[in-house]
Amino acid sequence: MPSLGGLPEVPCTKCGQHVPGLAWGEYCPPCREGRRKRAVRIARRISGVVGVLTAVWVFIELPVTVTARVWGAGVVVATWFLVRQIATRLLMEFLPK
Repeated sequence: MPSLGGLPEVPCTKCGQHVPGLAWGEYCPPCREGRRKRAVRIARRISGVVGVLTAVWVFIELPVTVTARVWGAGVVVATWFLVRQIATRLLMEFLPK
């Protein structure tokens, strides 16, 4: 069935539903949202583990001063956030179909 622009509708990679404006190899919006939710859930776990490991390292290695502890807390939060973002992007690409 041709789309409004005259181009053929492309099926979703996962469910096979024909969606106008979809490029070959892409997911339809409902499948993409389900994949994103799964990736975020797994990335949350990964970033939590890495955040705890970073907090343990900060607690053991940094000197016991207020300045060092404040910077250490910032490092833990930044590590958690960056790992979560990177893991979500990677999981969106590499999760099995």
